[in-house]
Amino acid sequence: MFQKTKVKNELPSPVEIGEDNFETAEEIFPIIEFPPELEHEHVPELPWGYDDNKITIMARDPEWIYAYWDISEERRNSLRHTYGPGWDNSLPVLRVYDVTGISYFNGFNANHHYDTVINDYAGSWYIHVGVPNRTYCIDLGRILSDGTYIAVARSNFTFTPRNSISNNVDSEWMLVSENERKLYSRISPLTGISSGELFNRKMH
Repeated sequence: MFQKTKVKNELPSPVEIGEDNFETAEEIFPIIEFPPELEHEHVPELPWGYDDNKITIMARDPEWIYAYWDISEERRNSLRHTYGPGWDNSLPVLRVYDVTGISYFNGFNANHHYDTVINDYAGSWYIHVGVPNRTYCIDLGRILSDGTYIAVARSNFTFTPRNSISNNVDSEWMLVSENERKLYSRISPLTGISSGELFNRKMH
């Protein structure tokens, strides 16, 4: 028989806490001083605007358009001077024009238009047009208290992409080489039929 031996669990001896028992961060990870020529140059922050008078639009998907703009302070002051105190109380809007099929747009011959109300602090906006496969143009403008509309800047044209398969269907496969023509003849002895017809015949 084996006799169990008792093992005495001895705790480590107490350690007196003093300043000599601490290591500073500088001792563990010493500070490395780089020469001035290797330090990063100060990069200025991006400005809120570039004193430009421009609005740009682009389609995000078949139903949404993204617009961003910048209007200079000089242009803002000029409009305030022209329209008086009522300018600051006017309503900021994005006027969305559907110009599909129009070769020359003069601001009055759009298929139709509507206004989206924005705020004075915005510099960009998402507009839900809701209709794919259309061409759009957008004005950044304001509506005065008497209902007069003032255009501040006009955008480029953009079109929303389709949300369905194109109606254009090739009447037959395009054969770009003699080898592909031979391969096609092995698949079916029939010639002059479209890919859709060939698929339907193979399925039946």
